[in-house]
Amino acid sequence: MRKVKFGVVGGGGAFYFHANGIRNSEILEYTAIYDVNYENAKRMARKYKNNPMTAYETLDEMLDSDIDAVLVMVPHIFHDGIVVRCAEKKKHVLCEKPMGTTIEGCQRMIDACEENGMLFMIAENHRFLPAHNCVHDLIASGAIGRVLMIRAYEGVNEIPGLSMSGFWKGDPIKAGGGSLMDMAAHKFATIEYIMGSQCEEVTAVAAKQMINLPEKAEDNAVAIAKYENGAIADVMVSFTQMTPPFNSLEVYGTEGTIFENHAWEKPVRVYSMTSRDEKMRQKWYEPGCEHAPFPKYYPISVKREDEHFAMCVLENKQPEFTPYQAMHAIEAILAGYLSHIEKRPVKCEEIRQMGKEGKTHEILEKLAASIPINKNLKEIKMAEPIGYNKEKAAAVMKKYNLDLLIATSPIHTYYTTGLPVLHSAPNPILAALANQYPYMGLIRSRGENTVVHWNVFKSAGDMCWAADSVGIESPLDVQRALKWKMKQWGMEGKRVGVESTAPKYVMDVLTDPRLNLQIVEADQAFRDMRLVKSDREMEYILKATEITETALRRCIDACAPGVTDNELLAIGKKAMLEAGASDWDHLTMTIGDSDPEAPGTGRAIREGEIIRLDFGANYKGYVADVNCHVIVGKTPDEAKKHMDALLDFQHYIEERVKPGTNMKALGEEARAYYTAKYPDSLAFSIGHSMGLECEDVHILGTLDAIDGPFEKNMVFEIEAWESFGGALIGVEDTYVVTDDGCKKVTTIPKHIIEK
Repeated sequence: MRKVKFGVVGGGGAFYFHANGIRNSEILEYTAIYDVNYENAKRMARKYKNNPMTAYETLDEMLDSDIDAVLVMVPHIFHDGIVVRCAEKKKHVLCEKPMGTTIEGCQRMIDACEENGMLFMIAENHRFLPAHNCVHDLIASGAIGRVLMIRAYEGVNEIPGLSMSGFWKGDPIKAGGGSLMDMAAHKFATIEYIMGSQCEEVTAVAAKQMINLPEKAEDNAVAIAKYENGAIADVMVSFTQMTPPFNSLEVYGTEGTIFENHAWEKPVRVYSMTSRDEKMRQKWYEPGCEHAPFPKYYPISVKREDEHFAMCVLENKQPEFTPYQAMHAIEAILAGYLSHIEKRPVKCEEIRQMGKEGKTHEILEKLAASIPINKNLKEIKMAEPIGYNKEKAAAVMKKYNLDLLIATSPIHTYYTTGLPVLHSAPNPILAALANQYPYMGLIRSRGENTVVHWNVFKSAGDMCWAADSVGIESPLDVQRALKWKMKQWGMEGKRVGVESTAPKYVMDVLTDPRLNLQIVEADQAFRDMRLVKSDREMEYILKATEITETALRRCIDACAPGVTDNELLAIGKKAMLEAGASDWDHLTMTIGDSDPEAPGTGRAIREGEIIRLDFGANYKGYVADVNCHVIVGKTPDEAKKHMDALLDFQHYIEERVKPGTNMKALGEEARAYYTAKYPDSLAFSIGHSMGLECEDVHILGTLDAIDGPFEKNMVFEIEAWESFGGALIGVEDTYVVTDDGCKKVTTIPKHIIEK
């Protein structure tokens, strides 16, 4: 028997369940994959070991290949569009649950597959779960008589999926709702299957019990359903269960009861009052069926599901689980949502009619605003990001093919989450205690961020822009939190970027062979994220520059014979704080040939000596870097000559900076210009971006260079230095890249100021 060749659409975590489930299958294989992120598709193809798999850059290319069928695993809103394209390309389609977000979309899928003669099934693994097959057979055999009532529950700990602002999970439009759409699709499909009766009416209540982002749907829901055979069902679903996930059923009949729970080793128990089978008559009995507790029952049910569909393709027969049955589950869910919105029972026939009129999307548009928030939840008053941007972060992660990016340094934790861990924060206790109460920022592929912080810091949520937070009290807690998140997000086998300075307790988790992670040094990813500044970042840098120049002018005024470096430091620090600085970043100083990195020795100014002042104030975490030179007396001719040459070098670069100019190439060109024009000079040049650090990133010059273009809103320094009198003298100015050039923002003269 030949194998059915499947192409996969979507390289997310759900594929692992299917890949593991059909390992060694004799009737199907996955031979092709398409993902909107081509790099991710290639990575998944490499990791898939069952057989060779080809990654395709476009969906049409994959659909034009020799595959027989397609497995669709993408956010729910895209199901109908992709299924229709597959059917039109004459491919059979197996699509992950829930079937769709609207009845209109479900019907489009059915129509397209029927019109093109393609088989279509929803990958509802609960329909093929052996425990549910067992319950179905017990009911069909009459073991408990006529079914009167069912209680169905499913609970998972998927809170972060809802807590990611902008992420599709839990979004009424992109996902079709919250926990009811996500999990009651299982429950309604299962109940219809085991009873053989269709849902008739639903009354539901939905709530946000732990997540109160306004754009998201419910995290918990309860639905009471009436069925055509007269039975009633209580369907409960939760995204807030703080135990391993499980599902359960309680089925009450006129002659007995069945309990089923995925968490049990033997998942089914039956008690019959009248059965002819003595094993279950008037005593609890556990019939045998293939099963393993979470998460091992997934590959069991997925294998049966996928192989059933493959066999249907081979034998050209309709699947036992029809797309109409899958659509019935969506009808019941949308009836539940409309019931919640309008506070009344809603018949499924009403939803069917709305579908014919193309109106069920209106239910989802009203959903988020209708869901009450638990009154005990703390109101979310998240800070606005200063420089961090989700879209920019997502683009950087795509560029470096990362599934997760972990920030552990104070600078990057603050930048990605807003957690005030900088030494210049209003209360820098978090910075001081970082070795005892470590913190982290975690970024996922769409830019969604999570913060790990000291648990005693109760106001962290108000100061961060990471909606998802984890409180910790030790490095061991950080390890536990990281392990939990990695498992929760399905990061096994994924690419994780870390800073080169990541602490050992973090690396011990990431290098655990059970996670099978690909660890990538990601310093450059963080630099790329921070290189172009937001308007607020520029505002803070310019304010820090203004404060710094105020302090420099005070020190210039104070320069006189006998004044010591200690006195100048005190004047500079006081001036910065009085001008509004949060702190000072650096106060570098040279008097004559003194050590610039060791001011504060009591060295006094003497007439004829050049005093170099190189200061940087810190304003709300962002810093400046400005220098000037002062001399008590006349400037030596050689020093003047050096300064003129250095200013010429600086001006050469300044004139040529504009968006698109290559930074490395310009640095090399300027250096060649300087060397040719001033052959006796030995300029030491530096170009660096400004931001949360004095030297955010070196972009051109002696220390390092970026082989890439200048971009609008980059804030950068051009520095150049020459040796003179046993020390360095030089120029240093700050610029902002504009639409067609760059603008100097420092104003202090660079010629040596004579007093």
